[in-house]
Amino acid sequence: MVLAHEVFEDTEMLELEGRVKWYDPARGYGFIDASDGEGDILLHASCLRRFGQGPALPNAKIVCKAVQGDKGRQAVELVEMTGGDNEAEARPRRFHPYAVVNAPFSDAVVKWFDALRGYGFVTCDNVEGDVFLHAATLRRAGFEDIQPGDRIEVRCVEGPKGALAAEIKVAGQA
Repeated sequence: MVLAHEVFEDTEMLELEGRVKWYDPARGYGFIDASDGEGDILLHASCLRRFGQGPALPNAKIVCKAVQGDKGRQAVELVEMTGGDNEAEARPRRFHPYAVVNAPFSDAVVKWFDALRGYGFVTCDNVEGDVFLHAATLRRAGFEDIQPGDRIEVRCVEGPKGALAAEIKVAGQA
């Protein structure tokens, strides 16, 4: 089960659907406009990450299991997420998509990451030297935080100053 927080056995879960109203990767949360008309559903980054997803795109259709909390409903398990408005298409690309898509994921360990500076470094099994990791890459993958020693998988590309992580995911995820 993909849980955003601890849910007690006696907590009633409802299967709901709706569309992503907005999602802010920097804050690590957003809201689903529920189709049942009973108000929005909080969507936390940890719920997306456990489902194997990066940030939710606006208008993406979501089917989720949610619980009623003190401040409203919260998604605790994603069942399905499809579609959405691809905001990334409007942004200029820094890398050719072929290079990123065709780069294999490599096992990596976080060397250090400073959230205030917005970057850090990882060491990869098949890349010599340190690999630069930017905070935007973390946010795109739905990560809220990362600590030294954390195991992740990265797609590396050659940037102007050396190797950098263009995409990351939780280690062992398909």
